[in-house]
Amino acid sequence: MAFLMVTTAIVVVYGIISGRYERALAIGAITPAGAAIVAGGESLPTFYAVALVGAALLALQWIARSGRPGSPRLGEIPGVSLLLALFGWSALVVLLAPLAFPGMQTVTEGRWNLVPGVLNSSNIAQLLYLGLGVVIIVILARSRTTAPSLLAIPLAAGVILSLWRYLSISAGVPFPEGAFANSPSFHYIEQAAGGVPRFRGIHSEPAGLAGTSIAAAAFGMSMAAHTRGGRRIAAIALAAGGIFLGIVSTSTTFLVAGAVLLALAGVVMVWRLVRLDLRVSSAGAVSALAVAAIAIVALPSLATLFTAEVDEKLESDSFDHRSTADARSFDLFTRTWGMGIGLGSVRASSLVFTLLGAVGVVGVILLVAAVLAIVLPSLRLRAHAPVVWALVAALTGKVIASPDLADSSGILWLSLGILAHGIVTARGAPLAAAAGRRRSVRGLARSARAALARARGDEPRGSRRRRTSVADI
Repeated sequence: MAFLMVTTAIVVVYGIISGRYERALAIGAITPAGAAIVAGGESLPTFYAVALVGAALLALQWIARSGRPGSPRLGEIPGVSLLLALFGWSALVVLLAPLAFPGMQTVTEGRWNLVPGVLNSSNIAQLLYLGLGVVIIVILARSRTTAPSLLAIPLAAGVILSLWRYLSISAGVPFPEGAFANSPSFHYIEQAAGGVPRFRGIHSEPAGLAGTSIAAAAFGMSMAAHTRGGRRIAAIALAAGGIFLGIVSTSTTFLVAGAVLLALAGVVMVWRLVRLDLRVSSAGAVSALAVAAIAIVALPSLATLFTAEVDEKLESDSFDHRSTADARSFDLFTRTWGMGIGLGSVRASSLVFTLLGAVGVVGVILLVAAVLAIVLPSLRLRAHAPVVWALVAALTGKVIASPDLADSSGILWLSLGILAHGIVTARGAPLAAAAGRRRSVRGLARSARAALARARGDEPRGSRRRRTSVADI
């Protein structure tokens, strides 16, 4: 416990001193099952511990009015207004649901009944995490140094640490067990029904590892297509590591999400071919043909394997348990007339059913609108394509079998923040260029007037007080 507490404190200090707090947030997301603070049986994940300090820093800046000149206001950051509305609606539902539906039972592990005026610690924690998620987007969008490569920090480090633990289990390589996954808030799952061993990496369960692995694979493959040399090799290695960990996790989530992403990638490629917008080198064309040939040959075997895995999952006790939770969440959604009973009171198997039961129709609409407000404009930013793919992969995994909106992996909030920064920067570039051109024209005009005055032998008015400088031009 002390190890992650100390390292989190060091990361926070580094972020403050270096002025690159977005890196501190990315480093804090490396340990999704790690806790920086534990009190009274509740724990604060390392990612949100770093974000909490970031929220305090933002508050101090706002009070002192000392923000960086030129920083975008909240309303100028895409999606933030909608997310703030989601936070407000979620808080309102948490407060009103016990009054409107007293005695209604929650869909959580430790089921409890709603009592007017009583909030559970889970309600408070989920609202806090949602608020910190908005703070993370604001910090990344306002930072000068936010870049798409920032997401590689938690993805690559997470893959490396999980591979290290895999080597420890399979080959006896020394590994600090419990150092990176120490949160008492999680149940650590390493066995399936019947005692069959499963691999969770540094996550709390195989499904969590599968979600990060599919995001790492999507990010790495897209990054490899946009880089060259050593960076391309590193991106391919990241994708390969993510695919390997997804396979050894034996999670059906990885298989289904992978199939969805492959289908989506095919649609995007066909669309770009139709628009004649796809530029492929000779080596890339040969590689694509080779992959297509291998896929055609291996497709029957892969289809059989995929079908067998899905059928096995459908017949498992785990699927029955997850389906029951989804059904109960949807039942809450209908019984509350689409209002929900509050974040922290519902934890289904899928994020979709969790949101329906927790924040209802209004909350789902606000979240979808916020994500689209960030993702759609970022589709024009080629350099941010790897982040878009990682975000799509993470959301796909959540829709399939990850119920937490504010999960501690940080992929969702970091991706949205990086994309929001890209949009803000792209929108500000033409304005800055126009302002620069206006300053240049004014400077040239001032210089011309001064030259004309000197030619007449006159001293330009005010020239003793101010000379034309390079900044004017």
